[in-house]
Amino acid sequence: MIAYKFLRSGRTGPFSGHAWPAPGVWVHADRDMVACRRGIHACRIRDLPWWLADELWEIELDGRVRVDEHKIFAPAGRLRSRIEGWTPACAQAYADACAWRAHDRAIQALTRAGHADAAGELAACGTLDDVLLLARQLAEAIPDTRISLTIAGDGAVRALTGAPPTAAYIAAHAAMRLDGSAGYAAERDWQSRWLADRLGLRTDG
Repeated sequence: MIAYKFLRSGRTGPFSGHAWPAPGVWVHADRDMVACRRGIHACRIRDLPWWLADELWEIELDGRVRVDEHKIFAPAGRLRSRIEGWTPACAQAYADACAWRAHDRAIQALTRAGHADAAGELAACGTLDDVLLLARQLAEAIPDTRISLTIAGDGAVRALTGAPPTAAYIAAHAAMRLDGSAGYAAERDWQSRWLADRLGLRTDG
């Protein structure tokens, strides 16, 4: 099975610290597999937003592939090729896109609550710095949408400080604030599609 795997710089596992060998060399789990502890863990496209790191690789899994929440794992795997499009610039573009999604959710919250003028002001923001400043001001002035506005400001902060995983997490919670678990799931789906489209990844089978 072909899947994807995020690693730290130098082909290093972000949690295990395992130094992966060169592409093509098989790595085998030495004992029975346990999710998050033992086994070769990887992502389907739908799982990518949960595991962002420095490098993205295409990985081939062998043996029985098990499915766990937001990941898959198998007894063996080997790196195939690095996804060269996943660069710091691409990661920043992703963070920015997620921050603007949280901004859009705050506009929706204002509109639903009947604050059309404030929604128009927020919609007119041209930069994430503008979003941060205005969202904080409006959060103080309009208590009934304070949480959505605070979330939008926090999303802007995370993008501006180069934290793509947190910017994505915040955008998903901005959606959940308005539309519940369905909104959260839809936002995570949008994020995975953004990554797949930008990076030209194979779609999940």
